[in-house]
Amino acid sequence: MDYKTNLLNKKQQLEQLIKQKHEDLMIPVSENTNELSIYDQHTADMATELFEREKDSGLLEMLEIELEKVDDALARANSGNYGVCELCGHQIEQRRLERAVNTTLCINCAYKTQDKFTRPAEEDITQSGAMSDRGETFQISGYEFYEE
Repeated sequence: MDYKTNLLNKKQQLEQLIKQKHEDLMIPVSENTNELSIYDQHTADMATELFEREKDSGLLEMLEIELEKVDDALARANSGNYGVCELCGHQIEQRRLERAVNTTLCINCAYKTQDKFTRPAEEDITQSGAMSDRGETFQISGYEFYEE
């Protein structure tokens, strides 16, 4: 299969998933719970339903963004720029294009632009669990935390 066929297949799959998610989100919560009334439901049950709806809404947004990326890749294919790295202009590796058909970066540029997550400064402070393992302690209101 060539890259254009892969892109079109991926686009079709994404469009079907988006359509299904839209249909699922159009169902009112009261019908989705299979209960006669939402008033007699425990608040935790309703919170679970709300969480699931919000999760589906987030998944729908992610699928729509993915569809935009595929559409951009199709536009690049039509203009003859498909498979060319946006940053350095070199050819994107064939194996990378097979795995991520809508990628715009070669592997080297992808590594360079990848977010380098660093732990927050607050986590540099020694944690209480780690201190107790080493026999260290700290004081709260003038008393040792692990004192009995």
